Amino acid sequence: MENEYMENKNVATFVKIVEFNNFTKAADSLGYSQAAVTAQIKSLEKELGVPLFDRVGKRIFLTQAGKTFLPYAIDLLKAEEAAKNSVGVSEELEGELVICSASSYASEVLPQILLRYMHLHPKVRITVKVSDYLEDNMHKLAQGELDFLLCMDERNAFPDFASFAEKPEPVIFVTHPSNPLLKKKRKPLQDVVTSNFIVSDREIGYSRLLEKQLQKKGIELSPIMEMGSTNAIINVLLGGYGTSFLPEYTVRKHIKDGTLARIDVKDINVDMYSFFLCSRDRWINPVMQAFIDIVNKSE
Repeated sequence: MENEYMENKNVATFVKIVEFNNFTKAADSLGYSQAAVTAQIKSLEKELGVPLFDRVGKRIFLTQAGKTFLPYAIDLLKAEEAAKNSVGVSEELEGELVICSASSYASEVLPQILLRYMHLHPKVRITVKVSDYLEDNMHKLAQGELDFLLCMDERNAFPDFASFAEKPEPVIFVTHPSNPLLKKKRKPLQDVVTSNFIVSDREIGYSRLLEKQLQKKGIELSPIMEMGSTNAIINVLLGGYGTSFLPEYTVRKHIKDGTLARIDVKDINVDMYSFFLCSRDRWINPVMQAFIDIVNKSE
């Protein structure tokens, strides 16, 4: 008599393949051989009576049946985890967590969150990748190479991904206190962005949005310098050169101690938010859920 019950191991393998969109990467992640993973999927497809994947050359795609089954598979794994947690003493978390962060958050925001996480879950291995190249980061998140991405952009900028811990992030004009521009009673926007102006990489959200708003006002953004590192820009400003447009949290301590100064400009407003992103299609395992819980409690 055939087994009447679906093997959750096979369901977990199916979800992992969807996360990576690749049988080999899923097998490596699970610690199985590729042959074992292929056998598990064939077994699951036999149980369901439908193919779950189309294979075109070296690429795989979910069939319509696979797309329909995916949310039920994720719910099944969640229910299994909830059942385990409802009885007995919960085991100490083990596993791996892979996070990518914009450079400014990696040094200013993420360390405190990670310290709390490591204190509570010392057996979890954490990898933090630092990158300001959003398009590449989003691709890796979609492919399952990252668990979470911490970034800053407009609200609801990525509707295809799940987001949490959204927080408004003011972006301000800043310069060295010796800048003669600060002595002017009125500080026209045109003067500010042409006063040895330094911008972050224009692929970064706030620089991109600033340029769009300037274009609407008929002002061309022609920076004297474009730099991929927020910390590098801050060091140039601290040396007494130029003005820039940066997230307030990155320069807060320098403004407080008087080594940098804010330039109040009335006729421009860029609304930015920081948030964590993760794939909507993947199962949030206990290691990931623990991270989400800590981040949400940090708000």
